Amino acid sequence: MKKSYLATLALVVGITGSALAQTHRNCGTMDHLNEQFAADPGLEQRMQQIESATQSWISDPSHRTGAVITIPVVVHVVYSSTAQNISDAQIQSQIAVLNADFRKLNADVSLTPSVFASLATDCQIQFCLAQRDPNGNATTGIVRKATTTTSFSTNDNVKRTANGGDDAWNSSQYLNLWSANLSGGVLGYAQFPGGTASTDGVVILYSAFGNSGSANAPYNLGRTATHEVGHWLNLRHIWGDASCGNDQVTDTPTSSTSNFGCPAFPHVTCSNGPNGDMFMNYMDYTDDACMYMFTVGQSARMSASINTSRTGLLTSLGCQAPTGGTCGTAASLTAASITQTTATLSWSAVSGASSYSVQYRAVGTTTWSAGTSATTSLAVSGLTASTAYEFQVTATCSATVGTTSTIGTFTTSAVVTSCGTPATVTSSAITSTTATLSWGAVSGVSSYSVQYRIVGAATWLTGTSTTASLNVTGLTAASNYQFQVTATCSAIVGTTSALGTFTTSAATTTCTDSYEANESRTAAKTIAVNTDIYAKIGTSTDKDWFKITTVATAPKVKVVLDQLVADYDLALYNSAGTTLTSSALASTATETVKYNTSTTAATYYIQVYGYGGAFNATSCYHLKVSTSATNWKVMADETDVNSQATIEKMNSLDQLLLFPNPASTALTINFFTPNQGTSSIEVYDMIGKVVATKTINSLEGFNAQDFDITSLSNGVYFLKMTQSEKSIVKKFVVKH
Repeated sequence: MKKSYLATLALVVGITGSALAQTHRNCGTMDHLNEQFAADPGLEQRMQQIESATQSWISDPSHRTGAVITIPVVVHVVYSSTAQNISDAQIQSQIAVLNADFRKLNADVSLTPSVFASLATDCQIQFCLAQRDPNGNATTGIVRKATTTTSFSTNDNVKRTANGGDDAWNSSQYLNLWSANLSGGVLGYAQFPGGTASTDGVVILYSAFGNSGSANAPYNLGRTATHEVGHWLNLRHIWGDASCGNDQVTDTPTSSTSNFGCPAFPHVTCSNGPNGDMFMNYMDYTDDACMYMFTVGQSARMSASINTSRTGLLTSLGCQAPTGGTCGTAASLTAASITQTTATLSWSAVSGASSYSVQYRAVGTTTWSAGTSATTSLAVSGLTASTAYEFQVTATCSATVGTTSTIGTFTTSAVVTSCGTPATVTSSAITSTTATLSWGAVSGVSSYSVQYRIVGAATWLTGTSTTASLNVTGLTAASNYQFQVTATCSAIVGTTSALGTFTTSAATTTCTDSYEANESRTAAKTIAVNTDIYAKIGTSTDKDWFKITTVATAPKVKVVLDQLVADYDLALYNSAGTTLTSSALASTATETVKYNTSTTAATYYIQVYGYGGAFNATSCYHLKVSTSATNWKVMADETDVNSQATIEKMNSLDQLLLFPNPASTALTINFFTPNQGTSSIEVYDMIGKVVATKTINSLEGFNAQDFDITSLSNGVYFLKMTQSEKSIVKKFVVKH
């Protein structure tokens, strides 16, 4: 039977989302839609009707009135830890980002390639934190809910008080925005128009919410919410969630699939040259710093959504504070920390005030931007450089709104036209594989670009920093290096510095112990924590096993493997031999694993091994196991296992790697199995047809198998591996 477009779309994207978890931007919207289709048989028909109404509304030119629509927002902060209980300032920063992005007031829109610049548009949609709740009472628009649930998935439990979350406000009158801890590497997800009213809204990972506080790079500029609110207003991903698919918008180029990180322009796919993919669009998967535009067609589609399926927003009183009684007037308006695009607005406190409403605009314009604060200051962003602004403040005391203040003024900084040159380039903390590079700070800098190489080498390695230093790793022992630094001030790139030089130290050749024979877990050598261990992988079959036991006062474990002379990898096991976490970075990059647990006096095993038989019989690696009473901070490229529940859910197949990707003639499959046995492989094309199969006899530990793909045509495929009734799917691309 032929499946509908929407159902097929949700199924395909559900598979690809799992393959990319923890690696790149992971939007859970299509996975969530797939779950909704399964639970609500009538949803697909409602969405088809909404699509028909959307296209009809867009096709009528009389609907283009130019009126700005303001959407009231309630933020539900659902938290189980102090870090998850994000601040009012972080929430306000997210509202400011939404207003800047949807009104084309974001400074980085200037980075849009000239060929797409005419398509970038003001969507004439803005947002305010609600000042009136569904019962007509005054509110800050922020609801905080403590929970014992440590993380949530895309099953909407975060939206239900009965399941540890917080119930939605009237979704026809408000945009419900949840901040919470999400599992599975998901940054956020949204509900398209047509879904159940009680779960309507957008969910965002707390560490990707706004651009301050706990927000973590590369998702620290608030663009996750911009992306997900786009879905909530009926926008699709730019690749149409299929290979060269249809996103229902005519002015976004057809794209093969999602883009990640920060691609170089142009990136041509689907015969869309010479300009290629519009990867800087908010509806792609690039990093926050590399997405900065909506198109005219996307703006029309979102306006159609509000005017056909979210019409309650047009008459909502959520942005209007209730009236009655008396409340004082804010005075002494000032502005500080003024830059080209940001400022902090302040005023004197009003006795009895529960919140303040702030409106601001460029002098001489007619449209106000709005924000709210529970304190006597508000940070605003998305301003225009070299522009005079005015602002005023209104206090709310319980259900009473005070008199609006007199107008305060300020002027943003001028556009930067030049950027200095870093001076005094130096190096320190030099080892055989690492060094810290430093330089003199440049006034007005936003970031530094650093390039370094072995003297005489043709290729530079690169790095970036927002401070005047950078730690570099993976260097070659006993080698002469040169490096240089370039400052960037806003969008202006300065002159590259003079060359600095340094020499790495020789590799350690004398190990503290032979640590042989410790080829198996049962033969593991006991080592002390917080002690430097130097050992060798002396042959292609050598595997080093170590054993530690934690104490009650320090149950958290961190293992660092560095000073590598070959591609060595690292794995951590519990006392039963079950894999807890591992690190398998490429080349000689430092491998780090962290295991934050409350289990005390536990025994753990550590395995060091050469990837693909890598070894070095003359040089040592360095291993150090540290323990702590408090959780180790986990960076984006590290692994952390925090609970027994998570351990029980772990599947050894999670360590399945496919490379190269794209592949031409053969695909290497790298995977881990706890026991000797067989693994079955099935390869599916984009329509779900099995195009290749293979059975692999796998050994205990890490395995590598080559898979012939010469018979497959160019395109996107999904590889499904099954072991002991457990399966995982990974996406790969064939490009002959």
